[in-house]
Amino acid sequence: MSAEYKLVRRPDPHKTDVKQPLYPCFVPSGIVRLDDLARMARGRSSFSSADIKGMLQLLQDLIVDALEYGQCIELEGIGTFGISLKSRPVMEEKEIRAESIRFQDVTFRSSKELCHRLCAMQLERSPEKAPVGFTQEVCEQRTMEYLKTHPYITGKVYRGLCRCGKTKAAADLKKMMQEGKLVRTFVGNAYLFRVPKDGRKEKRKIKEK
Repeated sequence: MSAEYKLVRRPDPHKTDVKQPLYPCFVPSGIVRLDDLARMARGRSSFSSADIKGMLQLLQDLIVDALEYGQCIELEGIGTFGISLKSRPVMEEKEIRAESIRFQDVTFRSSKELCHRLCAMQLERSPEKAPVGFTQEVCEQRTMEYLKTHPYITGKVYRGLCRCGKTKAAADLKKMMQEGKLVRTFVGNAYLFRVPKDGRKEKRKIKEK
């Protein structure tokens, strides 16, 4: 089985009329979730799916605990997890306190072994010139199903989940926000969308804005 790619025109940093070169971009064929991993692992071990899901959840909890205590996590053969931080820009150390430093994102640096194993992966050109997506109703169902097991969804994940481009993803997510089905939070340099705790209350807030 091969992974797919598409050729994308590189953006012109100077915004001229000069045609820019093409570069390959990975085209995901789907999203593998925790249940999928447990089912896949079940065929390679004597553990039950419940045992595997429990171990994966335990691993996630241990990673979070270690990161919260300022440690990096190195999983041999996979890579290293770390933390990136954010704050307002300052010129001198005395201009900022620890309370103003915030978590930004989890970083991941792949191991040499993992990269080496993927170097031989087979690739083929994606036959689709444009993403073939689902209807608005199906996209909404898939989104709500995803949010049952995840605290939030990003635009990038939504595009992969619904097989659509940035324009449709932005329009769909905006529509669900206007209907009060989702709320948006800006974290780091990305927007995160989640299910509101009080749909009617948060819908009213969106309308007031």
